[in-house]
Amino acid sequence: MMNITSTYPLRAQTCPEPFFVKTKEQTFTYKEWEDMTKRAAGWLLSVGHPGETIALTALNRWEVLVIFCGAARAGWTFMPLDPRMTKAEREERLRLAAPKLFIGKDSLAKIGQLIMNTEPTDFCSDDEEAIFYSGFTSGSSGVPKQFGRSHRSWIKSFEAGLTDFLLTGEETAVIAGPIHHSLFLYGAAFALYTGQRLILHEKFWPHHITQTLKETPSFVMYAVPTMLESLMKTNDIEGKGFVFLSGAGWSAERKQQWVTQYPNAALYEFYGASELSFVSYMTPKDYNHKPSSSGKLSTGVEIEIRHGSQVLPAGETGTVYVKSSMLFSGYVKDDSYEMNIEEDGFYTVGDAGYMDEDGYLHIIGREQFMMISGGVNVYPEEVERVILKYAGVKEAAVTSIHDIHLGERIVCLYTGRIDPITLKAYTKAYLSIEKMPRKWARVDSLPHTTNGKIARNELKKMALEVFM
Repeated sequence: MMNITSTYPLRAQTCPEPFFVKTKEQTFTYKEWEDMTKRAAGWLLSVGHPGETIALTALNRWEVLVIFCGAARAGWTFMPLDPRMTKAEREERLRLAAPKLFIGKDSLAKIGQLIMNTEPTDFCSDDEEAIFYSGFTSGSSGVPKQFGRSHRSWIKSFEAGLTDFLLTGEETAVIAGPIHHSLFLYGAAFALYTGQRLILHEKFWPHHITQTLKETPSFVMYAVPTMLESLMKTNDIEGKGFVFLSGAGWSAERKQQWVTQYPNAALYEFYGASELSFVSYMTPKDYNHKPSSSGKLSTGVEIEIRHGSQVLPAGETGTVYVKSSMLFSGYVKDDSYEMNIEEDGFYTVGDAGYMDEDGYLHIIGREQFMMISGGVNVYPEEVERVILKYAGVKEAAVTSIHDIHLGERIVCLYTGRIDPITLKAYTKAYLSIEKMPRKWARVDSLPHTTNGKIARNELKKMALEVFM
């Protein structure tokens, strides 16, 4: 049976006593966690039916995690919402998803008590294609797009992770990022499925995290670049384990610095997306061998680089198409999930890149953001990666404005202490003239989507106001 909770009963029987899940408020043994997920499933089935959706404000609390597991067992769809959303943003997503239940942050404790007082159920959904998790991607416009994931897709990604990463089974997962984010929810689900002990931090406080890493004999920590930057500033990283990095924006130099300074906290990185799961991954050795790549392909993944219907050879840049058993179930359209997949099973999220002769994937940027300046294709992410190498830059975003001679004139808006003249001189050493921003502006802040990415449409409007 393919259900992401299907491994819980055996572990509850074979290792009932040691702690399994630990949060600020509660600690659960394997047996207690199995019991709580049965109670959460029982509660959901008492108020609705399999196939329905529960949305909630996803704070890093045990109640949210047990509702996630209970929903998966009950055949429900779990939809976590970012606690930092405005009321309007939250209401828009609830209108689009029309969940059976919505639980606000102030009701979590009450629901936790209701679950504790509910009789456990032995029911467990056996539909491997059922949507157990639904989230939203924002893209460049900030308009939310609801996607769905099946049990089968995540279990296949668990299996790929167990194959690709040298885990012993004795690790403790440290989840310090917000579990409304699919990376951290995935990390928690992987731990629960594989039997790793799990420590769920309420918030990301760097000194609390470093203390946990010291006290944990063997850890697995999931992180995005900003988290690792904050941890490095503490200069207090000890302990032994794995760090799984995801998310664009960390330079090859900073990754190499981590690998050199913290050899016991082995840095692995994976490229993927909410729609794709794992696509490729980097090992500590790869940071020396292929520092600017996105690594070798994950187990079970096929890739083709295409230009239209043509499959391109190694070294040529085109659209990255992915084929694997880990793909999502599609975006919501007319109350069902649809995906625009090719007849041969390949799918793209629109990333541009190439495969090199050694089988390493290189991601250049998102095709929909590509600019054409003076007849040359320029990806903003490629330029931003160079600018972000400068120590005085906090954030950088590149876009274009109309130019009668060039077609598009590349411009950069950034935050940080450095002045534009110095930054321009620095960047000139790393970029060809065609890719160099022609205008620069230091700003107080940059526009972001609710997922923390640069809001490209808003950025272009901002650039027009600043430069025109």
